[in-house]
Amino acid sequence: MIANLLRTQTAGAHEALESLMFVNEIMNNSLSVENYKKLLTINYIIHQKLENKLANMLDADLANKLDMNSRLKLSALEQDLEYWNIDSLTLPELNFDLFVPDQNNAEVLGALYVLEGATLGGNVIKKHILANSNFTDHEGGLNYYGVYGEELGSKWKTFVSILNESVAEADYERCVNSANETFNNLIQLSKQLS
Repeated sequence: MIANLLRTQTAGAHEALESLMFVNEIMNNSLSVENYKKLLTINYIIHQKLENKLANMLDADLANKLDMNSRLKLSALEQDLEYWNIDSLTLPELNFDLFVPDQNNAEVLGALYVLEGATLGGNVIKKHILANSNFTDHEGGLNYYGVYGEELGSKWKTFVSILNESVAEADYERCVNSANETFNNLIQLSKQLS
């Protein structure tokens, strides 16, 4: 099962990213608005550069099975940027080469595993941010972290199920490498913006 392999083989990158993404501050309800804006900026830049590319690189039947149009998060991030008065035109250029997977379903699914997985923690993150006094009455700026709402669990289960049935064993390595490189995009961007 590729999903289990992805979880274990990307654990190091996942931990490295969490250490840069203010997880402790989120969990103990002390995240500052400035650091929240940094999180939004990181997620926006990555989604802006990858989301449509990835969706269009999948085979059409696979994109339909995943209902890719309902998984696009860029508009939620754009709403959040607008809410917090972050001008997307003033965001920095990347100072590293962005990894973009080859047009291969296994590689694209590996990259999507990272972006979908980030959403999985969204409800927990949103709950903690709302419990933080820095964000009282600011739910309007938390669209990205609540993007799937009540559908979160079912959308993740569907993604994992389709991932497991779509990636052949011969492509496991490509899928895992793509996921790790996608994590690395986020890690490098987090370091660039810190």
